[in-house]
Amino acid sequence: MGRQGTAHERRRQETRERLVASARTLFGELGYTGAGAEAIARSAGVSRATFYLHFKSKAELVTDIMHTIEPEIIAAYRSLDELVGAEVDDVIAWLEQHAEFWRAYSVDFAAIQQALAHEPAVADEWFGMLRRAAKAMGNVRARFGEERSRALAHVLITMMALDRTYYFLLLRGHDEFYGEVQRALAENWLALLNTPPEQR
Repeated sequence: MGRQGTAHERRRQETRERLVASARTLFGELGYTGAGAEAIARSAGVSRATFYLHFKSKAELVTDIMHTIEPEIIAAYRSLDELVGAEVDDVIAWLEQHAEFWRAYSVDFAAIQQALAHEPAVADEWFGMLRRAAKAMGNVRARFGEERSRALAHVLITMMALDRTYYFLLLRGHDEFYGEVQRALAENWLALLNTPPEQR
């Protein structure tokens, strides 16, 4: 009985993984809005009903993808948080690593960005993830002392600026001023990492 249960769970997990893999492929080909639940199910070799056994909606599926990459996003911001007192070139190097991460997951980021405009639940979860990443930047937040809300606001605003900039720079191909944009982003982060709170 136990082995049967384990086999069933394994098959269920394999089906879920096929659905996510098929969704990623179709998001890359058709975009988030162009890839419907039925097409994703067909591509995964299952029925539409099976899709809804695993995901309540396409929004839930893209949120699942978001949760998959969240640990890497939080780890990246933790490494940025270690750069308190760094030079601009150190932050540019971090930004180059982060840009490579966006390129590696470009299909996922593109689907998430499209979903943000259409799915309130995805937008709320994305903002929640940014809040969790901001809270992981303990060194920066500690520089604000007791002003925790102010610290979180500064970090979130700078994160959202990076997020939106990389959407246009890396996903939409508006990279004609790539070097200048990376330096401007680095200077924004450097101000947060190095400038005493009372001077902001």
